[in-house]
Amino acid sequence: MSQGFRTLVRRILSPVVSAVAVIYFVIDAVFLGVLKPLLNWLGRQPVLVRTGRWIASLGPYPSLILLGIPVVILEPLKPLGFYVMAIGHPIQGAAILAGAEVAKIVVVERLFRISRDKLLTIRWFALCYRLVTGWLARLRALPAWQAVVRAGRRIKARARDAIRWFRSAA
Repeated sequence: MSQGFRTLVRRILSPVVSAVAVIYFVIDAVFLGVLKPLLNWLGRQPVLVRTGRWIASLGPYPSLILLGIPVVILEPLKPLGFYVMAIGHPIQGAAILAGAEVAKIVVVERLFRISRDKLLTIRWFALCYRLVTGWLARLRALPAWQAVVRAGRRIKARARDAIRWFRSAA
């Protein structure tokens, strides 16, 4: 492959890959924001408190393996969801996508929260974590991201007002 072709491919693929990554992180952030109350409630359940203590007792590498299990199981369901949508079953495909994403966020977020400090003792994991969090910090500082956040806050405020109005009217 010639150097010119490689450069052309990089110039074309880099923005596409970046856009896909941004969309992926935005979807994850939206789902996480919606699921926060559920995550907090789950975190107070006795069986999960005991499980959390057990997970906290694990070392860094067993914690990493445990964190990877739901990702390895649930990530392949997303392409399956798109496939199901592509063959003419949009509702079922969307349900597979949403279910996989919700399950992944709930499980992975909880596992990461419990084992974050241990995972960051793994040098390459800490490096990747700093790289991703730095990238996300730059993304969140962009004016477009700030505009989306402001719009989201306005939508939430209007939804709360509508809910209050419905409750007072009932």
